Amino acid sequence: MELNSPQYKILIVDDDPAVCQLISRFFSYNNYEIKAAADARTARELFQYFNPDLAILDVNLPDESGFNLCKEIRATGTLVLMLTCMTDTNYVLEGFEQGADDYLTKPFNLEILKAKIAALLKRSSGKELSLNTPNNSFTIKGLTINPNRCEVTLNDKVLPLTTLEFELLYFLATHPNRVWERSDLISAVWGNNREVGVERKVDVHIGQIRKKINDLHGQIIKTVRGKGYLFEHSETD
Repeated sequence: MELNSPQYKILIVDDDPAVCQLISRFFSYNNYEIKAAADARTARELFQYFNPDLAILDVNLPDESGFNLCKEIRATGTLVLMLTCMTDTNYVLEGFEQGADDYLTKPFNLEILKAKIAALLKRSSGKELSLNTPNNSFTIKGLTINPNRCEVTLNDKVLPLTTLEFELLYFLATHPNRVWERSDLISAVWGNNREVGVERKVDVHIGQIRKKINDLHGQIIKTVRGKGYLFEHSETD
């Protein structure tokens, strides 16, 4: 790859021109190709021809909620990082429910934003999915897990898991019948991430996985009180 050629393409959707300009300059300098939109309508138009690898979305857009746009973009397979001033837990959960791969609140540190985006893109490329597990699809607890496509199906229906959700489920399913502490899961899926609150993110993502695989009562992914999580599996399942 040429030194000056863009490595990845990022679409920024934020109605604050100062934020767009700040992120655009920083990531352009770091060898990313950037496009910016101030509203959902413009973002959709740009998305069609720009075909970004990742979108950075604000929640409060002038024409509609960024959550709607998040859901649409994730349906195409493009990664989404929500960037917003809303810190309420309900907003964070809504972002993950609509498919967001990560969530960062304003004010933010550009280096942290860069690290989050780099981690998402690296995981998405499959470079970090290097567990000692099968390369082909396998079925466990009625779920068919395809590590090559990063895809999970239930009754022939593809489940809308985000990249992180897939990796968490994949790790637990391929290492069953053992209690994994949150710190273990962080090391296995996030890497050595010391970000404040990341252990709470494990709980959020587990909750979203349970919803999507129809495990609302925790019969597949069990919570071991005071310990962590366990994927229960026997040969008869």
